[in-house]
Amino acid sequence: MSYDLYFYRKKASPITKEKIQVEFKEMITIDISEVDTQIHYENERTGVYFLIDINEPNKEKEDIELFDSFEGFENTDISASINFLRPDYFGREIFPMLGEICEKLDLYVFNPQESDETRERPLKWTATELIKHWTDHNAQVSKQQFEKLELKYYPKDKSDKIWEYTSMIDTLENEIEEDIYIPNLFMIMNEKTKGVFSYIVWSQSIPLILPKVDFVILVKNYKKLFKKIEEIGIVKYEDIVSKFAKEFEKFDNNKVDCLILRQKNADKIKKEFNSFPIWKSHKEFGPQIGLDNFVNNK
Repeated sequence: MSYDLYFYRKKASPITKEKIQVEFKEMITIDISEVDTQIHYENERTGVYFLIDINEPNKEKEDIELFDSFEGFENTDISASINFLRPDYFGREIFPMLGEICEKLDLYVFNPQESDETRERPLKWTATELIKHWTDHNAQVSKQQFEKLELKYYPKDKSDKIWEYTSMIDTLENEIEEDIYIPNLFMIMNEKTKGVFSYIVWSQSIPLILPKVDFVILVKNYKKLFKKIEEIGIVKYEDIVSKFAKEFEKFDNNKVDCLILRQKNADKIKKEFNSFPIWKSHKEFGPQIGLDNFVNNK
């Protein structure tokens, strides 16, 4: 179940269809596809993905009448497919890319999801308009299919915070001069309640950037009766922040809402870290799920 868009050029445009196809490949910087006629965008940090297909020209009469009969327009044979039943932040990452391409190449979009009255021809769509349009449709489909497909729910405000952090991880790694761990963010589902929660993993003596998550999985290493012990388990984010309030500082970055623990303080709390009580075993709590495996509407 997907949201499909088709891209057109004005016949009078100086940019050829072939040039447009090349530009698509160059402007979408992440592509894991092994097929020349497809761009498979998949951001491993954020979990966001979508497909661009470079299609063969239509040959069937029905397809020609539907896609190739717009007066004054030429079909570039490029289409985009964005899945429904995804967190809303998929739209926030995908459509600015498509909007930038459309603006640079003077492209028009045929949007079959639009009402019959306004899909008589390709139109100029801005990134903002596409975000809203896809988000509204995604919400409708999520609500309609929530019970039937047993979808998983996570609140939009918390979901958006996840994306704002994960989309900045690579930038933060390049900007921070200190040796600071910038953790990936994951999702976990409670096996009993089916509730969905965010978490990061934090190991002993490691300085880190701490985003706002539901849980932190601690990895402890200590000696007990001359034996090396490794203990792993879930603790609540609020408990971590409360316990180590004096050691964590506000991270000075206006694009992400995080705390920072520097090396000197990570060393300072080593004993308290290893004695911190585990709330639950992560293995008993439930399985990890993908960053694409929940919705913001139910």
